[in-house]
Amino acid sequence: MAATSPTPSVSSPIEAARLAIEHTRRQLFPVRWQKWVVLGLLAFLDQCGRGAGWSSPPTSWPSRPAESLGGASGSLPAALETALAWLADHAVLVALGAGLALLIVLAGLALLLWVNARATFMYLDGVMRGRAEIARPWREHAARASSYFVWSFGIVVAALLLIAALSGFGLAAVLAFARGGVDILSGGVLVLALSPIFAIGLLALPLLALARIALRDFVAPLQIAGGLSCGEAARTFETLLLEHPGAFVLYILLKLVFVLLAAVAVGVGGCLTCCLGFLPIVMQTLFQPIFCFERAWPVFLLRQMGFDMTARLRD
Repeated sequence: MAATSPTPSVSSPIEAARLAIEHTRRQLFPVRWQKWVVLGLLAFLDQCGRGAGWSSPPTSWPSRPAESLGGASGSLPAALETALAWLADHAVLVALGAGLALLIVLAGLALLLWVNARATFMYLDGVMRGRAEIARPWREHAARASSYFVWSFGIVVAALLLIAALSGFGLAAVLAFARGGVDILSGGVLVLALSPIFAIGLLALPLLALARIALRDFVAPLQIAGGLSCGEAARTFETLLLEHPGAFVLYILLKLVFVLLAAVAVGVGGCLTCCLGFLPIVMQTLFQPIFCFERAWPVFLLRQMGFDMTARLRD
């Protein structure tokens, strides 16, 4: 059974933020550095892997890619022909290397997201209980974290596959134009055919990013509040989303503002500490009030909707 209370007529992210600020003040002040350091470690682990699947492309590229690929010819078509010929001659080797690299990447990603899943519940538990513990929440939330990991891994893999598909379509189009195999008419048709695919993909990526936010901010607390698996909690969240769409939309908009302000605060604080504040764990420790508030905020919003995670933790 979910730990519920009477649902108010209006759910306010602003009121939830006020309650989260009060909760943060009670839990973190007066300062006890041992507690802050443990929570800082958990906050760091909670952030590991949260950007997976939405990485930015490299910002530095070889200064003369055409010459390096095309040898003496130095032209892009010749470079592409050379690359394609080499791939055709070493197809088996390339396939085996790509498969091995894919397995290594997926294994590393799975490990990162598994640690992140465990830390998501550990840090949430620590923030709401006001305790700096590691062993107890690690054991207590193991089953919930395992269920959460499956969903988190699925969302990230879906995002990576989507990015790979879009990149593949784009690369195929560029190769077709570069090799001169497409005239103006057929090229226009190709662009029109690919446009809906890219539009759907570019729309799906933000939706997957929002799904990850919902998973961490709302589904995980609902798992604790109701003793639910991730799938059951996700269906509960879907019901709440349909009942309170305005509250969740406002929460997302306010959270975007909060993230920007928090980034500025951390940036200024990191500079004032001679960049020590940018170090992993050190940053999460020094700026623990920011991270604690951010984690407690959606919990208090869910409480307004009738799901009190803190009541479950007191049991």
